[in-house]
Amino acid sequence: MSLRISQQRQQGLTLIELMISVALASVLMGAALQFITSTRQAYELANDISMVQENGRMALDILTKDVRMAGSRNRLVGDGMVPDFFFSTYTTDSYTLNASTTASALLSNTSDRIAVEYDPPGDNPRPGDEKAISITEKTCLGTDIAAEENIIANVYTVEDRDDDGVNSLYCQSYDVTAASWLDGAPEPLVDGIDNMQVLYGIATDVANPDSVTMYVSADRVSSWSNIRSARISLLVSSGMASAFAIDKLRQYQLLDSGLLSITDRQPRRIYSTTVQFNNTEY
Repeated sequence: MSLRISQQRQQGLTLIELMISVALASVLMGAALQFITSTRQAYELANDISMVQENGRMALDILTKDVRMAGSRNRLVGDGMVPDFFFSTYTTDSYTLNASTTASALLSNTSDRIAVEYDPPGDNPRPGDEKAISITEKTCLGTDIAAEENIIANVYTVEDRDDDGVNSLYCQSYDVTAASWLDGAPEPLVDGIDNMQVLYGIATDVANPDSVTMYVSADRVSSWSNIRSARISLLVSSGMASAFAIDKLRQYQLLDSGLLSITDRQPRRIYSTTVQFNNTEY
């Protein structure tokens, strides 16, 4: 009598094993998707913040360099004295930015507007010198200025002129001497500038005429010859809504202005700087 032993191999999976496999695969897939989503969110947020920082640095750099020039003039002509103009804020309709829009209308968005006046460098800073470098006077938008020795005002505003929902820092140059605009229309310099506020450092101590004792708003400046510096604050965004930011109410305060309440998904930062005037009168 012989004994036969037959061995049968298991084929396929039991229902329990299959359910466990599906559950484990679902967990792993969910973890992978969560990782990918988190990585993308972090990338988008870092990119938005980078754009905000770039816009803020660029806008402050433009304003700082121009404000420092306030009151400068060509020393090779005239009496060489610093003129009584050097910095202006226009809250009236002294300047109209086009045929229909006045300064008052532009000031309604609560942002300050500044006009920096000076005499741009001449075409030949060293007359009679064969090695002199020819420099053409230009507006803040790069337009050549034909009339030499005229007083120029670079007017900076915060607007949304193209109605795309993005505020920008605009500039247009005005020929104060000829009472005419040098550029066809204001052009944006930096996008994502939502608000601008400016305070002015006043020297009230007669014994220390170059020392700032207080910072005040433009309507509290009684004599512009007493200001020594300007404190500029900008509310800056990336210029576009973030797909991953939370849509909620955010409040910001720039210098002495009231609270700005904004509800959207744009990340914002406040950038501030203080600029000393190099051409003030003592």
